Amino acid sequence: MPIEVDGKKIYGYNGKLLVVDLSSNKVKEKEIDFTILDKFIGGIGLAAKIIYDNVDPRIDPLGPDNLLVFAVGPLTGTIVPTTGRYVVASKSPLTQGWGEAHAGGFFGARLKWVGYDALIIKGRASSPVYLYIDEKVVEIRDAEKVWGKNVYETDYILKKEVKGDEKNVSIATIGPAGEHLARLAVIASDINPGGPRIAGRTGIGAVMGSKNLKAIVIKVAPRKIEIFNEPTLRSFLKRSLPSIMSYPTVQYLALWGTSGEAEEFYEYGDMPIKHFTLGKWDNITKLFGKKVAKELNAKSTGCWLCPVKCWKVIDFEGKLIRMPEYEAIASLGSLLLIDEPRDVTKLYYLCNYYGLDVISVGVVIGWVMECIERGYLTPRDLDGIDLKWGDVEATSKIIEKMGRDEGIGHILKNGVKYASEKLNKGKEIALHVKGLEIPMHDPRAFKGMGLQYATSNRGACHMQGAVFRIEEGERIPDLGIHERYYRFDYKGKGRIVAIMEDWHIVLESMILCKFFPASPKYVASYYQLVTGIKKSIDELLVTGTRIFTLQRLFNILCGFSRKDDTLPRRFISEALNEGGAQGSTVEIEAMLEEYYRYRGWNSEGIPTNELLKKLELDKIPKLII
Repeated sequence: MPIEVDGKKIYGYNGKLLVVDLSSNKVKEKEIDFTILDKFIGGIGLAAKIIYDNVDPRIDPLGPDNLLVFAVGPLTGTIVPTTGRYVVASKSPLTQGWGEAHAGGFFGARLKWVGYDALIIKGRASSPVYLYIDEKVVEIRDAEKVWGKNVYETDYILKKEVKGDEKNVSIATIGPAGEHLARLAVIASDINPGGPRIAGRTGIGAVMGSKNLKAIVIKVAPRKIEIFNEPTLRSFLKRSLPSIMSYPTVQYLALWGTSGEAEEFYEYGDMPIKHFTLGKWDNITKLFGKKVAKELNAKSTGCWLCPVKCWKVIDFEGKLIRMPEYEAIASLGSLLLIDEPRDVTKLYYLCNYYGLDVISVGVVIGWVMECIERGYLTPRDLDGIDLKWGDVEATSKIIEKMGRDEGIGHILKNGVKYASEKLNKGKEIALHVKGLEIPMHDPRAFKGMGLQYATSNRGACHMQGAVFRIEEGERIPDLGIHERYYRFDYKGKGRIVAIMEDWHIVLESMILCKFFPASPKYVASYYQLVTGIKKSIDELLVTGTRIFTLQRLFNILCGFSRKDDTLPRRFISEALNEGGAQGSTVEIEAMLEEYYRYRGWNSEGIPTNELLKKLELDKIPKLII
């Protein structure tokens, strides 16, 4: 730090990859060609380049040839607020295509502080291991003592073994679900106390489990990262912070966490009820963030250098854990007609205990409940469990079976697409895109969100664009979004979805938390003041397009096509008869045509050669590890 390029110092990067081959038990460092950092920024951009250049799209995602890439960006671990995040990428065992997951906390900052821009895991260990990294050594260590342990136990045992605590150690681990190769498995990090932070979605924890890698331990105290112009950056942050913190969504997050927006989402008809079949529910008010935080006596904490502190901590059976966030309140609450915050907390804790994605688990269980209601399945199919709407105990039993890989859990642990095909039941009500379960935002309430679900490279994702913010009335002149887009309109949505997807990839490459709504001009300034590299907003957007396009090309090579850019039938042709989205369905095909044209793809959704040349994807050198 800093790195030197053609006699010029570039700040914010380590310029190094750490490559760990578990098959050969070897570790090496590799320098990164700065052209790649310049064209892909870091974070998800760097991870996309590594995956595209080194992973055969035809491989089994749970085989030793798949890579697991942890990456950070130029802003990570600096004095810029909310920059403790990291991204994990791989070929997904859930979707069989592009896979990625994101998490906050301190793990990302510590990966940066210990000297790397990315950690790449390849191969498969012959027996369970964990990876230990500090400023002096990188070691592959035996993990038999923690294999089979839940995420909380693993964190406690390994911190004790390395003589560390939350002040100087971050641990990313899988639970039993990851060990059992559940395609809904997550990676949990910064677990005790008050955690865990979750890199969920796309079954990324199963890839870690397939490599017999139980955990990654990074031991390093916070350190100062040298940046290009610290005095000006500090002054700029001091001046800009009040306006960012005054943003209404930030106020909700600071007071009540992400569940603080539940009331607003419900009014829009966005919060799902009874597996997305109802628009109203009398008991919904019990799940609004203000009431949940008060009932559970939540306290505020935050990730690395975060002024928002959306992380709410509660005492659950004598253990400090995270209060259920909005996605959990909805997926394990309103989606299943479970209305008590303490019951949702119990289910949320179980998911984290085993290392399961709460969004996907809720959708799978909602699908099972509806299948039973329709007569597609019976308790006999569920090992005798009579799973009904609102039944907390039966739901707990199903989650435990999924986490332990027992009975019906052996099927359900692999997601709703897999389960509906394996059981040959309820395919028409299996709510997923490209195999990834629908998040807790109803696209009938925000039609642009429906297009975002359909086109997101990792499958149904509400965060890869967050276009519903625009549909709520927000304008972003810096990105060319000057006019208001009404949420029930579908015309014009192709353009704004593409722009928002590309910009959010920029944020995921920097890496900057999306709950810290800095304007694009601010973000460009952060980047310049940290690295010394000046890029316009338009140049950054082109970089976002380049990264998004590379992920799309990977998916095409994995076998995805236009037919996969769609939504479940429920959202296209089944309108709700009440609530904030009453009467609405999603005109996905019409929006898709506009979206393809704006992106410069052909009618089949394939990027044209002209676009690839414009993005210089034919010239940028490969990053072979």
